[in-house]
Amino acid sequence: MSISALYITDINGQEILSYPASAVPPTSKTLLRALSESSDEDPIVKVSSRELLFHRKEDALRFLVPCDPSVPALVPFEFISRLIKVLHDYFTPPISKVKIEKNFSIIMMLLNEMIEDGYPFVTEENPLRDLVPYKDGISKYLPKLPAAAAKSLKGFSTSLSSNAISSQALSSSMRSGVPWRRADVKHNNQELYVDIQETLSVIIPAVTAMQALLNNINGTNGVASSSAFYTSSVPQVLAEPIVSIANGCVYANTKLSGVPDIQLIISFANRLLEGPAFHPCVRMTRWQERPGTLSFIPPDGKCCLLEYTISGVESGPVGGDLKTGLGPAKDEFEVRVWTRVPRNVKHVENLKVELVFDGDRSQTIKGIRTSSGEFNIEKKGCGVWRFPGRTPMGWNASLRGTMVVNEDLETAADGTVPQEFPKFVKISYDCQGMLVSGARVESLRILSGKGTEDRAKPYKGVKYLTKGKDIVIRG
Repeated sequence: MSISALYITDINGQEILSYPASAVPPTSKTLLRALSESSDEDPIVKVSSRELLFHRKEDALRFLVPCDPSVPALVPFEFISRLIKVLHDYFTPPISKVKIEKNFSIIMMLLNEMIEDGYPFVTEENPLRDLVPYKDGISKYLPKLPAAAAKSLKGFSTSLSSNAISSQALSSSMRSGVPWRRADVKHNNQELYVDIQETLSVIIPAVTAMQALLNNINGTNGVASSSAFYTSSVPQVLAEPIVSIANGCVYANTKLSGVPDIQLIISFANRLLEGPAFHPCVRMTRWQERPGTLSFIPPDGKCCLLEYTISGVESGPVGGDLKTGLGPAKDEFEVRVWTRVPRNVKHVENLKVELVFDGDRSQTIKGIRTSSGEFNIEKKGCGVWRFPGRTPMGWNASLRGTMVVNEDLETAADGTVPQEFPKFVKISYDCQGMLVSGARVESLRILSGKGTEDRAKPYKGVKYLTKGKDIVIRG
């Protein structure tokens, strides 16, 4: 047995929905008790020698899935992710207690299709739409019951309603010949969009003494200086990143009638894709014959065709550095951030710089001077420097200040309290129109498809997005 049950509770531990998938599953109280005795950050909790608990928080709810210890950990976690995605698809995010209670019968029918004999079964949105119609098309046939009554009747209502719908839905899915695509798909406007999104993660170590000396000389025409505040220069010598990874995803959003056969060719600039993961619709033989070629019959709507990781990429269009021990008293720090000038990109959006420090040793910063942007201490141990709107390329900004050390801290041997500085800064941003890996779409074609011959020529579009998420610069 893989999955014993599914429970959905609120953040206070009150049970909202339960779906047993075995004869004698553990109760939600037993699971919550085991969860309370462990670290909340541990995604896997040992309940007993025969049961492990896999859990996840989402939309102010907690999803609990007890499983047999022999099950691979990815199975329950992927099932929870698929379930959340399906619930968002049916009822729009965020999912709340009120939405679950209002749509209890539909959710129970979804679970009846998604879990078969304790194992994930139908988890794709397209076939589930055939098996369990949307709320608008089925709600008039289902009684609105109180939550307590619905729980007591869940087995009866689920089996009757689901069996009545499944016989028609299964024959519909068989007609399509593609299990991940709805049958008889029709759209007035024929559209095909491809979005490639890469999330950049970089860790840059502290600048060495030699690199700092070269930076100061280059920034002041040969005259060494302890600061470059309010200057237009940027460092010429930077530490090499310890980690520089791009996690990418190729999304296809299709609104095409019939059963289209699509070919998408992507150039990854001769880079190695680490651990690529494909949607079931992608023909692996074509990819193996010619890497970069995605041949597929897509699901109706949006799906992720390919997930990949590329190491050793460029550090992106935004850079920065952190200097400490500046000023006459050597108690100041300075953060600089700048944008480079890549081709075909005019600006970045949602630029944000987080200053992370020891919140127990220091709680505020004095003498803050910024050349632009807005700085605030938003939570303990973290100050945020924001740049609203769009930030142009070829731009730079600086922030300088002194951290106020708590007076009740232990003093050093000389009777003074050591000065505190930020541990590191973290930069995040969105950049439309470029990918740090250099990937690009070479061609996007609709080869053929049943029911698409007499349709108008579809509109096709391609977009690129780089999201700087975890760009960490150590001090």
